[in-house]
Amino acid sequence: MRAPEELPAGLRSAPFAVGADGAPGVSRGRARAGDLTSPFRGVRDHEQPRDQLGLARAFAPLLVPDQAFSHRTAAVLLGMRTPQGHPRPVVDVMTFGGRRPIRRAGVSAHRGGDDCARAAVGGLPVLDPVETWLHLAGGLALDDLIVMGDGLVRRRAPATTVAGLRSALAAHRRLVGGPRLREALEWIRAGTDSARETMLRLLLVRARLPEPDELNGEIRNEHGAVIAHGDLVWRAPRVVVEYEGDQHRTDPLQFSIDIDRIGAIQSLGWTVIRVDAALFARPRTLIPRLKAALTTTP
Repeated sequence: MRAPEELPAGLRSAPFAVGADGAPGVSRGRARAGDLTSPFRGVRDHEQPRDQLGLARAFAPLLVPDQAFSHRTAAVLLGMRTPQGHPRPVVDVMTFGGRRPIRRAGVSAHRGGDDCARAAVGGLPVLDPVETWLHLAGGLALDDLIVMGDGLVRRRAPATTVAGLRSALAAHRRLVGGPRLREALEWIRAGTDSARETMLRLLLVRARLPEPDELNGEIRNEHGAVIAHGDLVWRAPRVVVEYEGDQHRTDPLQFSIDIDRIGAIQSLGWTVIRVDAALFARPRTLIPRLKAALTTTP
């Protein structure tokens, strides 16, 4: 079997759009060759996309200037804290202004106003993180919105502040899911490092335990030097709750660091309660343990 002819230089490694007669420099027959896939009508790629990033890159040649990736596709591209679930075989595309939303297999079409804030990731146009969070409200559960909102006001490189989220919501009065967003805002707190920290806080506070004084609060030694940041910190009873994901167990270096850090915290008279996935799933064990620690005079 004769090998397909070589593609033009600019089309050898990236998806490209084709029309009825192929693409510039590519005949109709070459565009239909078996070494190319067709993830969307009018697009040829060099492999079948397997995730949202691949699907977005494959669809990008079809975007026009008043369109951008939105909703869950934007959340994935932006690296936001997205709900767990099966990969979606579609991309979310928003069209702005009065232009008709795109209708094509494999695309979930949305309409947005010209005032929607936008950004770019790796050259791909997307809604900005706060705008993405707002527009996801119609399709996400309350706790997913809280987790994502905490991610926007996280400790490192936050995208905005809680006040910024409130202001953005106030500027969008007709959003689907507005009441759920307003409820989520009452639970969002700045300073987290992970989705599990948020989920742990929600579990404890909804069990009527006191809300932590700080998230990732500084623990200082007798000389005032910071020796650690505690995931959930209660100052007066000197209690720290730490959530430990699998990397804390499977990474030998991280495991060693954890031992030193927790030992240093305990040496200062703090109680440290370490929570993993198994203990998180047993609230009847976790909650009485923490309640006892919080009510014990240090």
